[in-house]
This record gives sequence, C-alpha cells and structure tokens, in this order.
Amino acid sequence: MHHKIVALDAWNVPIPPSLLQLPGPHTYELVNLTTQVSSTEAIQNAVQDATIVATTVTPLKGPTLAASVTPKLQLIVAIATGTDCIDTDLAAVRGIKLHNTVLETDEWTKTFALTSVLNDPSGSPPMTCRDETVGIVGYGAIGRRIAEFCRSLGMSVLIAARKGASASEGRAPFAQVLAQSSVIVLCLPRGPETLGLISTQELQAMPRHALLINVSRGGIVDETALLEALRAGSIGGAATDVFLQEPSGAGKFWREGDSPLLKVGAAEAGRLNLLVTPHVAWCSTTTFHNYLQAFKRHVEDWCAKN
Repeated sequence: MHHKIVALDAWNVPIPPSLLQLPGPHTYELVNLTTQVSSTEAIQNAVQDATIVATTVTPLKGPTLAASVTPKLQLIVAIATGTDCIDTDLAAVRGIKLHNTVLETDEWTKTFALTSVLNDPSGSPPMTCRDETVGIVGYGAIGRRIAEFCRSLGMSVLIAARKGASASEGRAPFAQVLAQSSVIVLCLPRGPETLGLISTQELQAMPRHALLINVSRGGIVDETALLEALRAGSIGGAATDVFLQEPSGAGKFWREGDSPLLKVGAAEAGRLNLLVTPHVAWCSTTTFHNYLQAFKRHVEDWCAKN
C-alpha cells in the first residue's frame, strides 16, 4: 500500500524524508508543512488525501475527521505527549488508530531549582531533601523518571491515585498526597477528567510551605485560583511551563484572555516565589530525537500489522 504522510507541524518538528523504513509492500510519500496552517479549510486541504497524519498542535477535530473529508485517513500520530488537539472519540468511531509520543529524558532535575525565595510563607527555612515529600500526580514515563530522581536525593515519594479513587498498591489517595507533600509535581495529560484538577479546594488542602510544579499541560491548574493562593500565602510557591491559552502573551504583550500568571510583574513574582517559562521544557535535541523515533516506531509497526 502506498501512503501519503502529512506532517502538519513540520515548521515545529520537521520529519527527515529518510526517517522511515516501512516494511513491504508499504511505500510512502512525505509532505512536510513548513508553514503553519490554522484555518479549518487549510487543514482539511492539507490532509484530505492522507492515510497518515502527524500533528503536534494543529487540531484534527470535528469535520476534518469526517469520512467525507479524510476518507483515506487510517493513522494519526501526535508528535507530543498530549492528544488534546485531536478528537479522539471521533477517531475511535472511524477506526482511525491514534498514537502519541512519550518523552523520556533526564531534563527534569531542573524542577527543583526554586531558590529565589528561601523561606516559606510561615518564615521557615527550606527543608533538606531527606525532609521533603514529593507528590507525583500522573505516573507515566515522566512521572516515573521524576520519582527516580527524587528517591535518589533521599526524598520520600507519594504517587497519587486518580482523584476520587481508593488507594491501591503503590498509590496513595489523591487527597492524602495533597495534604502530605511539600512538593506536588503534575505530569499528566490534559483531558476531561484532568481539566481544573487543581483549583481552590485542592490548593487549600496543601501545606503552606508546599510548592506546585506543572510540567504537563495548561488547564490542569486553575490559573486564577493559583494566583490567589500565592498572593494569600496559602502555598509556598509555584512553577509552570504551560498555560491554558497558548501562545500566551506576557508583560507588554499580555492580552485579555492570556494567563493571569503572566501579568504578574517580576518583583511580585519574586515575592510570590512564582516561576514561569513559555512551554519550553520539552525543547531539546534529545526530545526531538525521541519524538521522531517514537513517530518512526508507531508508523512502521502499524504498517507491519496492516
């Protein structure tokens, strides 16, 4: 079978033409879109003849996934850990296979670098690693890697069960993890069950010295509630690489609807122990290599089975 593979976000993650070695009798042509497409019409025109589509942020939803628009589409690979830009339910109804690329790197040691404010809201100095309890919410490849690093530093590690679920082997109840952790690390995908997972109630349940770190996706934390908690001294600080609306302007580029965290001035951010970065934690040579290798594996394995 001859495949037309369309890489919608090659302007962001280009796919080398020689990356794939498909098993016979599969052959392919690769179309790398080096200019971002945003309108529904442009997206549909780009993928209308595709059997395989790769996307990172360009949405594949609603009418684009209708059989009348993409009749040949059989496989979607998200070159990212999240799949929220894809209508997964509609893809499942059509029998379109969906894969994402899971990131496994050693980049997350930088997570524990919040030193701009030494004392917590109660005035106590920082704890040593052996006194810290790290709560990990989302125990996929990234969560496991973070847990490994934390344990190697002598930290106690709690792995959270799903919110509302009972404790299970190796997992503590979600509420217990919030109440007992000095550091909460979020590394779970965004979806209907995780949107707004951390809001006012959850922030109030954390210790006053707790740090909240979000290295997953925007929307999992209620940004307005987080800012209120920081200003009230309810938690000790926060770091986030992601926002509900992306790209989100900051400083003089801030617009109505952008993250309220990015409207905070540098001086206040220092007082609040708030660290923000513009969704760049994933960006490294290793990450690009891992993404492309995962894309290669998914496409080649799928072709071998079909």
